[in-house]
This record gives sequence, C-alpha cells and structure tokens, in this order.
Amino acid sequence: MKLSEFVAPFKTFFARFDIYQLLAVPVLLVVLFYSIDFSSNEMQIGVVLPLSGEHAHRAANHLNGLTLAARHINELGGINGRRLQLQIRDTHGQAEKTAEGTRDLIYENSVFALIGGFSPANTRIIQALAEKAQVPFITGICTHYETTASGNRFTFRSITDDRRQFEALADYALKRFNSRKPALIYDLELYGPDSAQRFIEISNRSGQQVCAAVSYKKGTLNFRRQLDTIMAAAPDLLVILAPAADSAMILRQFREARFARPVIGGNQLAAGEFANLAGVYSESVVTTMPFNPRAGGQRADYFLSEYAETFGQPADADAAMGYEAMMLMALAFKASDLDRNSARNALASLHGWESVAGSGGFDEDGNQVRPAEIAIIKDRQKIPVTMEGLF
Repeated sequence: MKLSEFVAPFKTFFARFDIYQLLAVPVLLVVLFYSIDFSSNEMQIGVVLPLSGEHAHRAANHLNGLTLAARHINELGGINGRRLQLQIRDTHGQAEKTAEGTRDLIYENSVFALIGGFSPANTRIIQALAEKAQVPFITGICTHYETTASGNRFTFRSITDDRRQFEALADYALKRFNSRKPALIYDLELYGPDSAQRFIEISNRSGQQVCAAVSYKKGTLNFRRQLDTIMAAAPDLLVILAPAADSAMILRQFREARFARPVIGGNQLAAGEFANLAGVYSESVVTTMPFNPRAGGQRADYFLSEYAETFGQPADADAAMGYEAMMLMALAFKASDLDRNSARNALASLHGWESVAGSGGFDEDGNQVRPAEIAIIKDRQKIPVTMEGLF
C-alpha cells in the first residue's frame, strides 16, 4: 500500500473538524492525564493534632498510636489491597492552623477520613469542616460531651465522654467516700463552665451538693484565691477538672495548705504527666481510666509490646486511644465501598467491637458506649478500683 493511500482515511476524518476542535484535542489529553489516580493503591487519612505547643507530648503519643496501627494494617495487606497513608497537620493548638490544615486535607489531599482533635474548640473546627464536606471524622482524645450531642452525622468519638466520666466519678465519690459536699475547681479552656455545670447537675442527681465551684484562667500559677474560697466552704472532697500539668500544680498547693480530703478528677489526671509533676501528692488520687490493658486482653498485650519496641517507651492512654481509633476506621473501610459516605455508614454500624481498650460501640449519635472505668493512683501507677485489693 502506498503512503498516500494509508494517510487518506485520516485526512478524511480530521477534515470533519474545524481548527478550534483540533486544538482542543491536546488540552483534553492533558485533562485526562491529570485525572488519572496514579496513587489509587493508597488511602489517604488526615490527622489533625496539636503536635507543638503545650499539648505536644500527649498529641505525639496519640500520633504514635495511629502510626503503629496504620503500620499493622498495611502489613496485613491494607484495606482491600490499598495501603493506608497518613497525611499529618500540626494545629499548634491554634484555631487558624486547625481550620487551614483541615481544609487542606479535605480539599487538596482528598482524604478519605479525618482523625484528631484535642481541645473542644479545635475539635469543633475539624468537626464543622468534616460535616460540611461529608468526611468521616473520629476523635479518640476529645472527651467534651457536646462533641457528639449536636446531631452531626459524620462525627464519631471512640473515647468515653465527660458525661459518663462525671457519672462514674460522682457515683464512686458517694459510695467510697460518702461525699455529700464536694468542691470543684475547673479551667476555662479545656473543660469550661459548661462542663463544670454538667458535673454539678450530675452530682446533684446523686445527692451531692457542690459547695463551691471556682474557675481559673490559663497561665495561672498561684491558686491561692481559689484555695481560700474552697477551704472556706469546708468541702468533704475536691474535684479537679483541668489539664494534667495544671491539675498537678493545684493538687500540690492544696496539699501544702493541708487540705487532707480526697481528690478526684477526669481522665486528665490519668496522664503520666500528672503523676510525674504531682509526685508523692498524687498518691490515692482517684481518676477515670481511658485505657485499662486488662480489658483489652491479648490485643492490649500485643499493642503494648509492639509500641515499646517501636518507640522505646511504654504506651499510655493517649497512644492506645490513637491505635484504637485507626483500627476502627480500618474496620469501617473494610466493610464499605471505599467512599466517604459508605465509610460513614459503616462506622455508624460498628457495635460490640473488641479492641486494645476492651469492648465498645457507637450509639446513634456516634458516641462511645463503653462505660468509664475508675482507677486510684498508687506509687504513680493507675490501679483499677476493681483490683485495688491486690496492691
């Protein structure tokens, strides 16, 4: 065949188009090229945490747990053959950075899901953006009760919330110490007046009348004013709702002022930082316990061993909650069609799971149904009250 005969059909075909249509062909090819998902063997998970600033240590431990879980999932073949890849954004504990990082993950990285949050304010920012974009969001570290009480569909919490913690604390204070007249000190940022009011309401229902409820501002170092107000009310028990480092300072100053009554508090007192800073004063303090390794059985044993080997330090509750949150996300993705809405529905249907932290499940609001566990600090170790007699 002659060359002219070979070319003739193509000349006839292209003659049907004008010059503008022909010029559009290379543009179309470029668009098609960039629309191809060359990373389709990976699933992007966005992580939004305050990795610098005052909560950096706890956030880093939480990230370690997430990272270890992702590694274990990938070693087992990933999610239907697709590897998990974490896209991490540091909020610096700032609202602007939180919003900026979350938007970037959703709209630039097209992440399948989000994990993170810390303070109520920053968690609400992530939540608002996730709900608007319909991206599944799990927090395994923010306990503020309102996070999953606002009718949001894409938000889930895997750690036991403050409401259940307050109920457990009030019940224990009544039964163990016969407390009828507790006093309360709380910070204005992490817990805030709304959480304080919720604790007061729960105490009232159990027959305990809070005799004094005082707040303090971030950065306070001298708690003499709060101490005088509480001591004047003559409480039979002190409740501390504050970050771990602040709680340690408060406890030290109260004990040095010879306040000898029992002291209880939320899961911030379960952080290793609290016992390290409070020293001998942490002895016999009662706290809620987000992570009891005995409840997790062999899963917890494996996690603790792998964590220590990988990071050269023992895992704490923040790390365990990170590990659990990532594993729950993986369970949902395995049961979904690998799209955001399907993953959300799969998360909502997770009930009766077994994890490193024990049995759990999400209620209709996406909130953890696992009851809060109470522990007492002995020799800087958290001992579940069910095992206290052994120590």
